[in-house]
Amino acid sequence: MPDTQFAATYELGQYQSAVEAEVTALNDQNFTSRFWQKDATLWTQDAAAQDSIRSFMGWLRSPEVMLKAVPEIMDFVHEVQQAGFQHVVVMGMGGSTMAPIVFQRSFQQGTTSLPLSILDTTDPGTVAALEATLPLEHTLFIVASKSGTTAEPLAFGDYFYDKVKAIKGEKAGENFVAITDPGSKFVTQATAEGYRHIFLNFAEVGGRFSALTYFGLVPAALYGIDIAALIQGGVDMMGNCGANGPVAGNPGLLLGTALGVLAKQGRDKLTLITPDSLSSVGLWLEQLLAESTGKEGKGILPVAGEPLGTPEEYGTDRVFVYLGYEREADQANQQKLHALVAAGHPVITIRLKEPLDLGSEFYRWEIAVAVVGIVLGINPFDQPNVQAAKTATDALMKVVTEQGKLPAPGEPAASQDGVSYYTKVSGADATAVLQAFFAQAQPGDFMTLQAYLHESDKLNEELAQFRKLVQDKLRIATTSGYGPRFLHSTGQYHKGGPNKGLFVQFTADHPQDLPLPGRTYTFGTFENAQAQGDLDALHQYDRRTLHLHLGPNPEQGLQSVLAALPAALGKLG
Repeated sequence: MPDTQFAATYELGQYQSAVEAEVTALNDQNFTSRFWQKDATLWTQDAAAQDSIRSFMGWLRSPEVMLKAVPEIMDFVHEVQQAGFQHVVVMGMGGSTMAPIVFQRSFQQGTTSLPLSILDTTDPGTVAALEATLPLEHTLFIVASKSGTTAEPLAFGDYFYDKVKAIKGEKAGENFVAITDPGSKFVTQATAEGYRHIFLNFAEVGGRFSALTYFGLVPAALYGIDIAALIQGGVDMMGNCGANGPVAGNPGLLLGTALGVLAKQGRDKLTLITPDSLSSVGLWLEQLLAESTGKEGKGILPVAGEPLGTPEEYGTDRVFVYLGYEREADQANQQKLHALVAAGHPVITIRLKEPLDLGSEFYRWEIAVAVVGIVLGINPFDQPNVQAAKTATDALMKVVTEQGKLPAPGEPAASQDGVSYYTKVSGADATAVLQAFFAQAQPGDFMTLQAYLHESDKLNEELAQFRKLVQDKLRIATTSGYGPRFLHSTGQYHKGGPNKGLFVQFTADHPQDLPLPGRTYTFGTFENAQAQGDLDALHQYDRRTLHLHLGPNPEQGLQSVLAALPAALGKLG
């Protein structure tokens, strides 16, 4: 089942007829016209929910709107260049940073543009390491928050504003830019502090649908990307998805229907395979898919960064999506994908000509995830369970304010080599606890690693080793993410999706912490509260959790855990 215009191939095997039948059924219901008229009855018959759905469908026409905004953005880029800035830092969480990460890692920096960094973690080591690389007086800080109340970007903004103010005094605001919704409280603060520019986005566009709005495009333009061409790709995909009237082949409808039908038939773990040049797209897709579909006990789990294996390593819960470039053969992955198809696993292949095609690809997936909502019978535009972790964190921060510290976590199930193991299962030592925890795994489950740590190459290697050991032994899907980033992406699926997860959380001490201006707590305390709040929220939804506190040296602590893990898994038979 080829989609030749946008280089997509669907090898769905036994599922192909069901997907084709669903596409026909949706078209028979006048899908295209109703979709573009924002007919919320496609998703639900509940009147209140229909109002909510319509209020978040402003992204449908955002490429057309943003194409007209290109001159404004480019004038701003010229102004920044003329002012002598040497670096740009985007500070936000979730939808406000995922697209900039993809742009920064997938494109070559323009010759006359500025280096781009993204800060989306409260980890004090990460903040300090970034600060050490910046020419503060000549750095432009973009504080990106849709609501204007998101705790993390506001904390980042206050921290660096204080640093720049120590250098430039009352002119510190010249180094700051806000991207937020109209009417947010942050507009008042940014105005009072003399921010260089305030970009007002669109209230009717949710964060995970904001790649082709100011949130994604301002950083992209500063980085030297041809945003007019990028947006034009989105406009072209709009037309091919029926923006200007019914179409014979709708790329977004086909992709979304395939994923939705496969999920209903148990293939609910979308395993994304990419060449290294496109690996960061997984971060963006994780949020779009998990936050949009993981609710009401349903959903599609995005699995990114997992090395592709052989057919016998997988159960019947996988669909494989390959996203790569036409010019890259990527033979190693292609051979394995052919073997998966031959074994009956569904495989979808999408190929881009160049990085600028990400504009159309972002839009294809946004349409697709909206269609998945129709097939699964859920609202893809809300995130009802994200608030659970925020509420739990807020309660813990209140304790910090009143008592000066976080509540103690209780007694660990085991302690060994400086690592504390907190979980409901019991065991005499690390190996026994790990064995008891992973003995809970069932076919169709998944494991996710939640690292509230300072990211490093060594830690990434250790986390990948942890995933491989579990996948090889238990044959379950594995995912990994750094906190608090994932709270704004896959965190919704973790609480609202099916209860099939084994959640392993990592925390560490913060021997070199950083104070937060105007607050009674530090970045480290904030990060620890977010970790504990997330754990509390998982417990509210009866999820299986293992919290590993790695002590002052997380790389060494995780190595200790990895030393015990093979024996633990080996005892499972």
